[in-house]
Amino acid sequence: MKIECPGCKLTGNIDDATVPATGLAMTCPRCKMQFTAERPVLQAGAALAMMDNCPSCRYATFSEEKFAVCPKCGLVVADYQKKLLAARQAEASRQNAPPPRRVQEEAPPVRITEEQKRRDEESRKKFGLDKVPGAVEVAEPVTELPRVETPLPVFIVGWGTVIVAILLTVYGGSGIYEYLVKVKEAKAAIAALEETDSTTVLFFQFLLFPVLSILYALAMLVFAVQFMSMKRWFAQAMQRGAWAGVVLIALMKGTDMLFWCRRASADASFSYYATGLFGDILMAALWIAPFLALAEFFKSSLYEEIDNLFT
Repeated sequence: MKIECPGCKLTGNIDDATVPATGLAMTCPRCKMQFTAERPVLQAGAALAMMDNCPSCRYATFSEEKFAVCPKCGLVVADYQKKLLAARQAEASRQNAPPPRRVQEEAPPVRITEEQKRRDEESRKKFGLDKVPGAVEVAEPVTELPRVETPLPVFIVGWGTVIVAILLTVYGGSGIYEYLVKVKEAKAAIAALEETDSTTVLFFQFLLFPVLSILYALAMLVFAVQFMSMKRWFAQAMQRGAWAGVVLIALMKGTDMLFWCRRASADASFSYYATGLFGDILMAALWIAPFLALAEFFKSSLYEEIDNLFT
């Protein structure tokens, strides 16, 4: 057991087995003070707690003798066992306790734009993710839009324009053929050292307007087909094309009159000029009449009545 001098506080250890119940008279080797070393009074529970090997200072009795208080360091075995039991219980409770929850800082919710929603919806529809598994799809009836029948005036004007465009294409083709014949004749005249018109004159006289006529006729052909499909934009294009046709025919026949006069000899009679000019004026009137009629149609009340049917 551990003893302590009450005077100089010198400590030491003695075997508690040598201490009688009435105490043991001791003399301090330092201060020579006499005092009585009494055997420590242990509680009932502590008295049962005994060991032969001190876990603190490694003191051992090396016999069957046991001690409740270490004679070397004064360790109380009962207190040591209580601390050891408390430590074991704390360790067991710590192992059995659920792991601490990690509190993560919640990120602010991501705002989805309308464009992203639209793309996600398209992706789900593309890969069939919008369909419920096992569900039976029922085909929804398709409601057809009411079909607008082509009014009779539109039908007549459209097909009339198609016919005129075809005739104008044929007329332009005959002009190109005539140009090729004239070029061949000019080459033969040059080979025979005869005077003839230049290539530029032949181009303006026989090729320029036939080519323009064919291009114009093809454009009007497309406009007429779409016009009969009740397309508003092509109706406006046909209205402008009608006046463009009047200008094209006027320029074409005016050029023919100039070249007719240019080909006349110095002593040409009045009947020569009259015949050529009258023929060109008559042809111009015949070609211009359909386009003037088309332009007047778009100004008439008949067109105003069906204007709201165009889309």
